[in-house]
Amino acid sequence: MFGEDAERYDRARPAYPAELVDILAGWAGDGARVVDVGCGTGKAACLLAERAMVGVGVEPHPAMAAIARANLAPWPAWRVDTSPFETWAPAAGDVPADLVTCAQAWHWLDPGVRLHKVHGLLRPGGWVALFWNTPDEADDSPLRRAIDAVYDRLDPGSTVLPSCGGLPTPDTDGMPGDLAFRPPVRRTIRWSHPYTTAEWLDLLQTHSNHRLMSPDQLDRVLTEVGAVIDDHGGAFEARYATVLWAAARA
Repeated sequence: MFGEDAERYDRARPAYPAELVDILAGWAGDGARVVDVGCGTGKAACLLAERAMVGVGVEPHPAMAAIARANLAPWPAWRVDTSPFETWAPAAGDVPADLVTCAQAWHWLDPGVRLHKVHGLLRPGGWVALFWNTPDEADDSPLRRAIDAVYDRLDPGSTVLPSCGGLPTPDTDGMPGDLAFRPPVRRTIRWSHPYTTAEWLDLLQTHSNHRLMSPDQLDRVLTEVGAVIDDHGGAFEARYATVLWAAARA
């Protein structure tokens, strides 16, 4: 779904907070070898590359993978393979990995394959880190309430952005008994990012709950949300909660 508009996804979607990258760098160390699963357009991989990590992104959609290659071009120690993770074969030097990351994509992977494959890629002591940007449900600003009112009227039951509720972390799925991981770590990192009206409307069109609307309904939602933001000064400070689940291989 997202690969159909890869350029908009790359342009509009936020990256990840510096605190998250600091945590991952602290675990994996300088020069860590990384496999970034479902790397999309490389938003997470670029942040890791900036911290001197090296590795490979694995992305099934050709359009997303092409943009990721362009974004990672300043870091020649990185490459991007176009492949589903479930059937991806690492090259010499890709493993054993110090860190396997998956940003926003874990729930798209085959539950019967994903964690077993990650376990096989990691060195003992290496980390798997899964993370998602979710809307901060504690945001009760007047502008957020006004935007929510648009959805209540035009698309009851929907919201500004999908909440990613019920995130499928390995322990909620049930940790396979044949895999050896240390007790998981869970963190929630709260941060914000400013958007103009046009930037926010661009972002909305990358999310599944908006992409599934009919053209007429989406046009009404975008028009009214845009008018609300313009009435509040033409800027929206979106508040995020980045949810991190991670575990080290024993």
